[in-house]
Amino acid sequence: MTGRKAVVILSGSGRKRLLGLTLRLRLILSAGAAGWTEFWLFHPDKAEAQKAVFELFSDRRILNRDIRLKILGPETPENDLSPSSPDDYLLFMEDNLAIDPAIFSWLAEKLEGLSFPLAGLELQVKDSQKQPCRGLLAVRAGAGLDMVLSQIKSGKGLDEIRSGAKEAVASLAPSGGFVVVVDDRKSFNLASKLMLQTGRKPQDGIVARLINRRISLFLTKYFLYLNIHPIFQSLITLAVGLLSVVCVGYGREWLVPGGILFELASIIDGCDGENARLTYRITRAGGTLDITADAITFVSFFSALPVGLYRTYGEKFWLYVGAFALLSMTAFYLQLIKYAREKGLGHNIVAVVKEVEASQKWPEFQTIFDRLAAGMAFVYRRDFFSTAAFIMIVAGLARQAMVLVGLLAFLEAVYFFIYSLRKKKLESREKGDFL
Repeated sequence: MTGRKAVVILSGSGRKRLLGLTLRLRLILSAGAAGWTEFWLFHPDKAEAQKAVFELFSDRRILNRDIRLKILGPETPENDLSPSSPDDYLLFMEDNLAIDPAIFSWLAEKLEGLSFPLAGLELQVKDSQKQPCRGLLAVRAGAGLDMVLSQIKSGKGLDEIRSGAKEAVASLAPSGGFVVVVDDRKSFNLASKLMLQTGRKPQDGIVARLINRRISLFLTKYFLYLNIHPIFQSLITLAVGLLSVVCVGYGREWLVPGGILFELASIIDGCDGENARLTYRITRAGGTLDITADAITFVSFFSALPVGLYRTYGEKFWLYVGAFALLSMTAFYLQLIKYAREKGLGHNIVAVVKEVEASQKWPEFQTIFDRLAAGMAFVYRRDFFSTAAFIMIVAGLARQAMVLVGLLAFLEAVYFFIYSLRKKKLESREKGDFL
């Protein structure tokens, strides 16, 4: 269900900036992404509520989403806040909370079909014990909403209302996530640390999880304080990548600096996505730029590396290897783009790579070559091959790295060509069976 309603209780703490957003703005955007669209802002001083509405509406992220902001005053009728169905819940939140965005989606699902008058969250703490979350309460429209609203308007806090409720209160306990009340420096630092981790991607490879993401998140924390836009970060990453191309193209003593810059570009490549996810600035243009910049850097680097090897060792063999690798990489990327468009994925070639990785679970793709391709798919992730190339170049194995790239690029192009043909035949057969 979409179109849910929420009440945000304003305080001075809600204006604190956490990783580039005020707490209240982050709270509303997170809830908005999970289906809450109407937010009533309450403050004992109506002028403060009006000021908050003005500040929020001045942010483009609010304007670009289906989010409606209203003021909850003493004269506001209860019927204006009541959800469309008496079985739906109105969510009350204090604006000094830092909440894992995943909890909102989980909460929206759990509130469906619940029949308790009140519902609150409980999170696991030390020794497997559960502790009620402060500052958050869901109230069923047909049971006690008028009572809760009157207590809110009289100045009572949500924790006080929950502990003093005569009705049964449902305790919802998600398996993970966090809710932090940000009221001092210690809680602010904790909220910043936990929220920063939500910038990760679940499909990260092993190198990204263990190395790259740790560094990129550390850098992202400071980029957010500087309010650098994700698209600008993508351009910075592209510039570093192209600088690595120039270095390896010169060869000789510039091979190692080029390898280092190539790895650096791979690491900071995660910063733009982390920034976009943490600040709700994900755009199609930004995603396209990120994917395009990755492809340009990858192809350019391994096109320049054989030139650098030729300049270093004077052997034309490396130019032939480079031409072979370039043709293979070009064929592979063109196939990826065509396949993604046919699938309606636009330029999201990452989704295609994930599909190939998952194909080992399909009964029709169980040959030894399928299992080998799916099992080795991690090799083609940028985080892995960038780190591998960096290590080999620094270790003086640039020539061996180039041979491997040429071989793997060729095998990659050939396998995906066969894979796409088999997948189309399978889909045609399934469609024919269905009809």
